[in-house]
Amino acid sequence: MGEVLHVGALVATAAGACCVAADRPAARVRELFIAALMLLAMGDMVVGGGRVPPVFWAAALLFAALVAVAPGRARRGNDRRMRAFDALGAVLMASLLLAAHVPASPGSSHHGAGAMPLVVLTLAGVAAYAVGGVVLFATAHRDRPLVTRLPPLAMGASAVLMAAPLVVG
Repeated sequence: MGEVLHVGALVATAAGACCVAADRPAARVRELFIAALMLLAMGDMVVGGGRVPPVFWAAALLFAALVAVAPGRARRGNDRRMRAFDALGAVLMASLLLAAHVPASPGSSHHGAGAMPLVVLTLAGVAAYAVGGVVLFATAHRDRPLVTRLPPLAMGASAVLMAAPLVVG
């Protein structure tokens, strides 16, 4: 069941990446960078069998989050909101990758907490991120085509699908 949910998350991320690429790709290089990195990380974990350690992907996603919010040409408030949403998505994806691959036994960490605090914080972040994706879909870029508004909704759905195995399993 977890594999099916992860494949669904990969499809949702790919759909969001395609929407970003179709919507003025020259102006959205940062968003394309994050989308491509998320696709690579998820593809490696879901389809590639995790050939690259999850901690590498997490570090790369955190770096991408920093790049996303670096000063640059964000002319409108909606562009800034989308950049922040993309950065939060990269941080959340890093957390999801780590939460899914940290041993869950109580004695697995130095302090004996295991992965439970990370999982709980990640699930809370996923819930907030999914709500934020719906809000951005409904409010940001209302005057622009649907392809511009779909990425936050797709990323919110992807986060929920990636987190579901943490709840179920």
